[in-house]
Amino acid sequence: MKIGGFLEQSLLDYPGFMAAVVFAQGCNFRCGYCHNPTLVLPALFCNALPESLIVGFLEKRKSWLDAVVITGGEPTVHPSLPNFLRQVRSLGFRIKLDTNGTNSSMINYLLNNGLVDYIAMDLKGIPGDWAFWQKVVGINLSSKVRLNIEHSINLLINASVVSEFRTTFIPDLHTDEIIQQIKESVSGADRYTVNVFRDGCLVNNALV
Repeated sequence: MKIGGFLEQSLLDYPGFMAAVVFAQGCNFRCGYCHNPTLVLPALFCNALPESLIVGFLEKRKSWLDAVVITGGEPTVHPSLPNFLRQVRSLGFRIKLDTNGTNSSMINYLLNNGLVDYIAMDLKGIPGDWAFWQKVVGINLSSKVRLNIEHSINLLINASVVSEFRTTFIPDLHTDEIIQQIKESVSGADRYTVNVFRDGCLVNNALV
């Protein structure tokens, strides 16, 4: 897996646990509000960190850390993601995955093989309102991608692991009514959170 960044410890990214955070390089969306453009735009990529370097660090910190969060970018664009997660799992860590849900087959595989304990999926708008989604993600969504997103939502709502859906509230696009409809569309999930985007940054993370 191409790793573009690494945070040695965080108390914010995996609720209730001390976690290291691995940032995957590359993404299939082009959201205008993205706060990690160096992980999304190939022209801004730095040299990828070797998996062995990350695994070696984690092995030394097994007694200090509880979990590892895989975020991005978009981790599921990497076919080698499961192999990396197996290495992390072999060290005894809990694993949380942050994803945009466009690779439902990967998510299904990770769930079926016990490679994740927590999945957080971004919802850009009301599921099914793809014209709205396209305004947010900056690309046209093919019918295959739309189906994948819908399948991922269903997988997470019915998953035995912790499931979270979250939306970045963009004042020029989202309304309170849209947020309420998004929340209702995933009412079976464990959590739904809203990040508020103002003046080029994410300013809070509120459970609603």
